[in-house]
Amino acid sequence: MARSAIISGGGIGGLATAAALAQRGWDVTVYERQSELRAAGSGIYIWENGLRVLEALGAYEEATDGAFHGTHFEQRDNRDQIIESAPIASDKRLLTVLRSRLLGSLKSACERAGVKVVTNAETIGATAGGELLLANGQTVRADLAVGVDGIWSRVRQSLGLELLHEQTREGALRTMIASRPGDFAAQDVGKYIENWNGTRRLLVTPVNATQIYLALTCLQDDEARNLPLNRQLWIDAFPRWAHLIERIGDTLSWGVYSVTRSRAWSAGRTAIVGDAAHAQPPNLGQGGGMAMQNGLAMAVALEQAQDPRDIPAALQAWEAAERPLVEHCQRWSILYGEVTCLPDAVRSQVIRSAMGDEWVAGQVFKAANSSPTGTVAPRH
Repeated sequence: MARSAIISGGGIGGLATAAALAQRGWDVTVYERQSELRAAGSGIYIWENGLRVLEALGAYEEATDGAFHGTHFEQRDNRDQIIESAPIASDKRLLTVLRSRLLGSLKSACERAGVKVVTNAETIGATAGGELLLANGQTVRADLAVGVDGIWSRVRQSLGLELLHEQTREGALRTMIASRPGDFAAQDVGKYIENWNGTRRLLVTPVNATQIYLALTCLQDDEARNLPLNRQLWIDAFPRWAHLIERIGDTLSWGVYSVTRSRAWSAGRTAIVGDAAHAQPPNLGQGGGMAMQNGLAMAVALEQAQDPRDIPAALQAWEAAERPLVEHCQRWSILYGEVTCLPDAVRSQVIRSAMGDEWVAGQVFKAANSSPTGTVAPRH
C-alpha cells in the first residue's frame, strides 16, 4: 500500500515537494487555500542548484523554455559606474523565468506523477500526527504532513516550531514590463544589472525575449514605496533606466522581506519546508531554489521509511543533513542586505572588495554551487 502525504501550500516549494514524493511512490494530495494554483510575483532567479532540482523532477524543459540565460551579474553605483561585473561560469548556470511558468512546470510534473490538488482549502493548523486542520472544520490525515505554507505558516506556528519571524527594513515593488528593441546598450546585453543609489535599488532582469522583470527595492519608510508609484522619484535615482521605469504600469505590489527561523523542521510525522521553515531576504536569489532543493531532499530521505513509525527519524536525519547549508545561505543573504544603508562610496568599496575576494565569493555562492540531494551533475 502506498504511503500517503498531505501538503499545505500549492506554491513553488509545495509542488516541488509533492512531485518529488509522488515520483517515489507516495499518494500525495496538495491543499491550496486559493481557488486555483497561481504564482504571486513576477520573475524569479534560478541558480545552478535549482536548475538541477528541476532536471531531477522532470520540470526543467518546460520551466526554462525561452528563459533568459545571462552571462554576467553586474552591480552599478549611483553614478551608473560598474562596481563589479562577475561572469557566470557555464557550469554554474543562472536563468530567470516567469514565476507562472515555473509553477506551471511543477504543476505538470505533479500531474504526471498523479498528485491530487484540492483548492479553496485553507490550513489553519496541524498536529505532529500527520494531520492538517482546515478552515472548513475538516481534519485530513496521512502518514506524512508537510507545511509549505509560507512566511505566516500556520503549520509552523501550531506545532510550536517558530523561533523567530521578523520583517526587515527593506522591501520591494516588483513588476513586469514589455521589452523593446534598444532597451539595452550593446555592452549591457546578456547581463543581470543591480543598480544602487542611496538606500534604493533597481534590479533590471530580462526573463525572455519579450519581457523584463523590474524589482524596485527601498526601505519601508521611503516615500518611493508608495502606490500609485511616483515614477519620477525612481527616474531621478536611476536616470539610465528612465525608459524602463516610464513603462511601469499600475500592477505593482509592495512586499517587505521576512526572516523565519525554526526550532526544528519537523514534529513527529509533520514537517515544514521553504519559507515556512527558513524565509530569507531575496538578496541571493535562493528562496525558491532552497525550497525546491529541500523538498526533493526530504523525499529522498524518506525513501527508506517504509513504515510510518520510521518517518520522524527520517525527517530528523533530513534536517541534520540540509539545515547547515540553508542557514549559511540565510545568514549571507541577510549580510548582503546590510550594505544598503552604507554611504554610496563606502558601499561600492565594500562590494568591490568583498566580491573580489575568493573566499567571500565562495560563501555568497555556496548554495548556488551546491550539489542538491537527489540530483546529478548536468551534462554540457
